Amino acid sequence: MKHYFHLPIDSKLSLVQPTVDMASTLFDLVDSDREHIRQFLDFVDVTKEPTDEIKYINMKLSGQVKGTDRLFLISYEDKLVGSIDLHFIDSRNKKAEIGYWIHSSQAKKGLTTKCVKKVCQIAFEEMGLNKLTIVADTENIGSNAVALKSGFSLVGTDKEDIIMYGDLRDMNNYSLLKSEFKL
Repeated sequence: MKHYFHLPIDSKLSLVQPTVDMASTLFDLVDSDREHIRQFLDFVDVTKEPTDEIKYINMKLSGQVKGTDRLFLISYEDKLVGSIDLHFIDSRNKKAEIGYWIHSSQAKKGLTTKCVKKVCQIAFEEMGLNKLTIVADTENIGSNAVALKSGFSLVGTDKEDIIMYGDLRDMNNYSLLKSEFKL
């Protein structure tokens, strides 16, 4: 990991610029924690082999070139432990949505919150965005806690907003304005 471009958050935690060379490692990370990640993220079911991660990384890198996406991998103690991204980037309206997941072995350590705050800083200070949102399943206690600990405010709950594994799910919507951001 030391030779990849990374942005340190603290002495052990970094955001890493993904490359297709990382696809197998990222796949192994997802594969080793399918049950945990799958509870609230349905991409797990279509991630069946490392080539699926290659396609995903290429899609996100293409989105970065187009200005619609920005993907970072989360590294803790020089090992990949999760992913965080900006998606639905709307430069005209200066807004984007943040999505994230972390391996269950690294949950409840505050790592995701630190990463969200760093991505907010990048979005506001480097990319010129004004508003960020996070959408989290109402039953995803960890993701909802990360949003709040990162300074986001609950805007509301969309009832029966998405279908996940055949069930209609309620989703909490959080937002954070540049003027409200504190690192």
